[in-house]
Amino acid sequence: MWKVAFISTLLFLGISAGALYYQWDEYRTEATKQSVLQHDVEATFSGKEMEVTHRIRGAVARTYEVIVPNEVKHISCSEQKACVKRQNGKTIVDASHTDELSFTYRVPVAQKEPLFMKEWLIRFHTAQPQQMTISLTDTVHPKGIWIADGKLVGYVHKPSFSLFMWEKEGGKAVPLYFQAQPLQISLHDRLSVYAAKPIDHSALSFWQQSDVKTLVITPFSLQYMTPTFVIIPDRVSFSTAQRAYVRSQLEERFPNSSVPDWVWDLLIAYMTKTEPVTQQAKRTFEQLQKTLTKEEQQTFWTFVTTHKHEPLTMKKLDEWLGNAYGGHTTFFQDEKPYMTFTERKILVVNDVQLPNARVLLKDGQQLFPFIPVMRTLGYTVNRSGEAIFIEKDGERWRFFINGTNAVIQQWDGSLYIERTEFPKWFSVYVSETDKNIYVVGQ
Repeated sequence: MWKVAFISTLLFLGISAGALYYQWDEYRTEATKQSVLQHDVEATFSGKEMEVTHRIRGAVARTYEVIVPNEVKHISCSEQKACVKRQNGKTIVDASHTDELSFTYRVPVAQKEPLFMKEWLIRFHTAQPQQMTISLTDTVHPKGIWIADGKLVGYVHKPSFSLFMWEKEGGKAVPLYFQAQPLQISLHDRLSVYAAKPIDHSALSFWQQSDVKTLVITPFSLQYMTPTFVIIPDRVSFSTAQRAYVRSQLEERFPNSSVPDWVWDLLIAYMTKTEPVTQQAKRTFEQLQKTLTKEEQQTFWTFVTTHKHEPLTMKKLDEWLGNAYGGHTTFFQDEKPYMTFTERKILVVNDVQLPNARVLLKDGQQLFPFIPVMRTLGYTVNRSGEAIFIEKDGERWRFFINGTNAVIQQWDGSLYIERTEFPKWFSVYVSETDKNIYVVGQ
C-alpha cells in the first residue's frame, strides 16, 4: 500500500517526479539483489516532529545490533510488538523470520532556524554493505531547503509542501539541515555546494580535492563537520574553515586520541601546505625539514596519513619518525627542541654488549657514548668542569668539551665522540653489521 500511496503522490507532482521515483526504485531493487542491507526511509516533517517509516530489505543475519539515538521516540513494528530489544547489554533487531523489516518512530524537532538534526535515524551496526534512500516531505515549509549528508537525487516545491530525496552509501548517521532562506545549488563532480553566492576558486578547489560531498555555507552561526558533510558560516574565512575541516578528518582517522593541540597543528599544516600556528609545532616542522631528507620526510608523513582507526600517541609518532630516519627517537614524547636519534644496532665493545649505551645519530654523524665505551676498553675517565681527563697504562689525554673543533661533544648531559675522530686519538677499530656496531681496542 505504501508504494501505491507514494506513486500517487509522485503522479500528482508531475512526470519529472515520477521518472525520478522509477529511477530510484530501480536503484534500490538492484542494491537488494547484491545482498546489500537496503534502508528505505520515508520521513514527514509536521513542524513539531519528524514521523519516520523505516523499511529494511536484504537482511541476512538473525539479529542486528542497532544504535537508537536518544531523540528517537515511540518505536513500533508492523510484524512484532517489540521489534527493537535489549539483549546482553546491546540493542538488537530480530530478523530471524524475514529478510524484510519495517518499523516506524518519531523524532521531536526543536522550533528554531536553522533547523539541524544530527541524529534522527536508527542505525544498523553490521559488516554487511548498506545503502540508504531517504525521502522527506515537509508539510510546513513549501519553500526553503533541506540538506542531508547524502547525494541529492531531486526535489520538488509545491504550494502546500516540498519533497526531497537523497541516496547514501553505508550505515552512518545522516545529519539534516534546514533553512527558509534560499540557497543556490551548484554541482562540481562529486561535490554539491549550497551557498548564497559562488565560492572562491581556491576554496572550491580544496573542497573538491577533499572527501566532502556536501558543503553548506550558511548565513547562521552553525558549524558542523564530518569528512563528507560540512556546514560553515559564511563569515568564517576559508583558511579557518580549511584548518577546522582537516582537524575533523584527522580526529576521525585517529579516534580517542589524547595528544597536545600543537600535534594537531603540525599535522594540519602538512595537510594544508600552510605554516603551523603554535610555537612547538613550528619548531618541530623546522626540525623535520632540517634533520630529515625530503624522502625521509615523505616517508614519515606517509606513515601518518596511512595509519588510521587507532588513537594517535606521541609514542607512535616517534616510532614512525624513527622508521623514516632509521633509528630510535623520543623526540615527540620528550617534546625536545631539537631532533636526535640513536642507532637501533647493539653496541659491542671488545665482545661486551652495551645495550643501554646507544650510538647517537645527529646531523649525519655517528656519535659514540664516550664514558661507557672508554671504561669498557679499560680507560679511566674523569671530568672537572669543561675538562675531560683520560688515562690508561701511563698515557694521559685531556680534552675540553663543546669548544671550537672539540673532540668530545655533550648532548643531553652525556659525552660523545664522533666515529671518524675516535681512531685518530685512540687505538680502536670500528665496524658494523646489520645488527651490531663493534668497537675493538687495545
